[in-house]
Amino acid sequence: MKDMQKCLKPGTYPDLTYVTRQSGETKYTYEERLQQSLRIDGYLTYIAGPSKTEKIVLCENVIGQENIVSMSGNDFARAADFWGAIGKKTGLSMNAQISEENMDLSENEQRATIVKKNFFGNKDKVIKYFKENHKVFVLDDFHYASPEIQYDIACQLKEVIRMGFKAVIISLPYRSDDAIRLNPDLTGRISVIEIEPWKSQELQEIARKGFQALKISVDEELIEKMALESNHSPQLMQSICLNIGLLPGDNPEISVDVIEDSCRFTCTNLPYGDVVRVLKAGPPTRGQKRLRYNLTDKSQRDVYSLILKVLADNPPLVEIDMEELLQRILKNLDSIKIAMQKVKDALKNWQKMLADYGPMYQVFEWKDDVIHIQDNLFLFYLRWSSI
Repeated sequence: MKDMQKCLKPGTYPDLTYVTRQSGETKYTYEERLQQSLRIDGYLTYIAGPSKTEKIVLCENVIGQENIVSMSGNDFARAADFWGAIGKKTGLSMNAQISEENMDLSENEQRATIVKKNFFGNKDKVIKYFKENHKVFVLDDFHYASPEIQYDIACQLKEVIRMGFKAVIISLPYRSDDAIRLNPDLTGRISVIEIEPWKSQELQEIARKGFQALKISVDEELIEKMALESNHSPQLMQSICLNIGLLPGDNPEISVDVIEDSCRFTCTNLPYGDVVRVLKAGPPTRGQKRLRYNLTDKSQRDVYSLILKVLADNPPLVEIDMEELLQRILKNLDSIKIAMQKVKDALKNWQKMLADYGPMYQVFEWKDDVIHIQDNLFLFYLRWSSI
């Protein structure tokens, strides 16, 4: 068990199972592209890619964990002082010495002056620390910050990247990222690295490396099965492989049944029960009962429960257009049909509902008649839990 945990690490840096990937159609790896971007003075690096695709692990590999100061967009939800928050993260003292002698100001004006002086003091102190210690600021989950805060952060970084301050912003695709990509002040000063979903062969390499290190022989068909269930997520691939060795009881020979047991075991540790309950309930009905549909599996579901079920159907897809979604729905319905507009209305209601919830609930986005599953682990939960 200890050897299994040393080789397969879903929650930390994968020393033995790290996989280098090619960047799109280029001849360069993502590592080479990030190295190149960080060498260019005055440029902000922007990494966009699906959730759980190890974007932060890429940064750790290239920059080194010891050289990274990492924060989340959520860290700035209540932080009034951007530079003070970064300084606090690094352990710097943010107490500026300010003289208030001969200040003929009102209380509000005096307070504003002190805050402004503190701000510039913090900013200069943080920049100096980063440059002298060769640190790189990595802001993960940029999409968690509000649009207003995103814009403010973009403005703050625009001013300091010219001074040699190195920064990497990590976000999801399909989110509102106008603060970075479409900011005219950053035009010509931004290096965009689009991280593609992991391909099956790349995920399979994780299992091959891990099981080879453990001296365990596994059929290629079974490795392909693990990769399919991983939903393009290396973190899930690590978890499925690891939990095969952590299943209760004797360690049987790896088979399809064992892999499926591992998927169920992995699912029990995922915190999406409340998210599913909210989505299943849908918006308030004001006392009216929703129409329930008879399904081929002899169950009855309303439109919200039905959509959740078909999202979990084979094959697992992180992007589903309306045509594919309706085909899946029709395959599940026993008799009565459902109007496309009813499905679209349900998706609109979901998106409107989830806007009032926290980051954990931002699991999908419906845009241009395509459902984008933003959290691969959520899709995995739908497939292996009882919804």
